[in-house]
Amino acid sequence: MSDLVLLTGISGFIAKHVALDLLGAGYRVRGTVRSSAKADVVRETLKKAGGAVDRLEFFEADLIRGEGWDAAAAGCRFVVHTASPFPATQSRDKNALMPPARGGTLRVVKAAAKAGVGRIVLTSSVAAIYYGHSAKWRTRFSEADWSDVESSHISDYAMSKTESERAAWKAVEAGGPELVVVNPAFVLGPLLDRETGTSAELIRTMLKGRLPVVPDITLGIVDVRDVASAHLRAMTVPHAAGRRFILCGGSMSMMDIGRMIALADPSAGNRVPKLVLPDFLVRAAAIFNRQARAAVPELGRRKILATEAAEQALGIDFRPPRDAVAAMVRSLKELDLAN
Repeated sequence: MSDLVLLTGISGFIAKHVALDLLGAGYRVRGTVRSSAKADVVRETLKKAGGAVDRLEFFEADLIRGEGWDAAAAGCRFVVHTASPFPATQSRDKNALMPPARGGTLRVVKAAAKAGVGRIVLTSSVAAIYYGHSAKWRTRFSEADWSDVESSHISDYAMSKTESERAAWKAVEAGGPELVVVNPAFVLGPLLDRETGTSAELIRTMLKGRLPVVPDITLGIVDVRDVASAHLRAMTVPHAAGRRFILCGGSMSMMDIGRMIALADPSAGNRVPKLVLPDFLVRAAAIFNRQARAAVPELGRRKILATEAAEQALGIDFRPPRDAVAAMVRSLKELDLAN
């Protein structure tokens, strides 16, 4: 039986950690990139991190085009689909990310089915679970919940994640590969190279003192190392098929994140956020600022994410958020990205 895994978007923050775990477990990995230049960077990154790059190969494929996906999936036993846009700013058009996100997901599922792949693991997000609901909605969310795509408050990212995941489930209804979906919260943890991405940029911005005040927002946080382990287990645990798994180690307010940064790097104590913005100021700023607009529906909300499924079925013992924050701070400093 083939030990080859197609890993889409291998240059991403999560995907590089998934690749390390797959290589460490003895699998051959075929990663998709949009250019050969990206492949060279990823190979070097994984080699420095101790990955067995002799079992690593690359295929060029783009989420918005059909070419290359059949060839990429050919001969693979598993597909791990991590590739999806995660922009730092929100578009006014909630459907802006749909072509690469939903369209790309369907291209990958179709290619996997054609290649006879046994199981697909899809990287979704908690953004597909708890966004778009009013403040009166219950505070505890589980894998049974879905974001409300009809809401006028839903972001383009949450829209893309929700609709992409729904499309994947629908695509496998009639048969084909098994599907397992992992829904991580906000992913932090150690960087493997200087490619920061959206989540690391938040920590970097705080480290640099460029975010002196923050809105009253609380985020579910999960360590990227736990996310990578969950992908590998979702790929191999027999009874994971047909299920979703929320991944979260706990929650922190933006102010708490700043405090954890200062604990990890005492020299940043004078630069991390010092004040919480009153809600009315965030709402006022939202009239003109897209980032503020995205924050408004989350003001003052404390959401509880049910993680029993991942803990019991996948055997994940989640690291606490403070460890994820500290690990990201250390790697930003080691990579000279904190100044």
